[in-house]
Amino acid sequence: MNSKKLSKAALVAAVYVVLTWVLPMFSYGPIQFRFSEVLTLLAFYNPMYIFSITIGAAISNLMSPLGIIDVFVGAFHSFLSVYFISKSKNIYIASLFPALFSFIIGAEIIMVSAEKLSFFLITGQIMLSELIIVTVIGVPLIKLVARNEKLTELLEFQR
Repeated sequence: MNSKKLSKAALVAAVYVVLTWVLPMFSYGPIQFRFSEVLTLLAFYNPMYIFSITIGAAISNLMSPLGIIDVFVGAFHSFLSVYFISKSKNIYIASLFPALFSFIIGAEIIMVSAEKLSFFLITGQIMLSELIIVTVIGVPLIKLVARNEKLTELLEFQR
């Protein structure tokens, strides 16, 4: 990866972290509405963003009330999501992967929580928030970005 691509990747990771940390009450725990997840769709247009989003999620989760385990589990969830997003041929199908892999976050919350929680309820809440953020908000937003020639050039969209 050349320095120009590395800079863009680092910038996207930093934006992910800032968007997560700006609203911590929505970014962590059993009810999440993490606006930074919109950025996962960048991997649909360029796989170099797999690295960015995974690192961004790991750094973001340093502030998680779930502890250090969330750095690794959250980054794993993000990695799987963006990897499959990058392999998808359809943006709508691609947008479903973060929700599909929500069971990973649901299982983590159940394992680290001192309270008895419902795996299906927690996973369902996270899945719903991922669908809203990535599919309902993210797809139209990324399609709007994809229509802008300057932004697609800047972000190195390949599709």
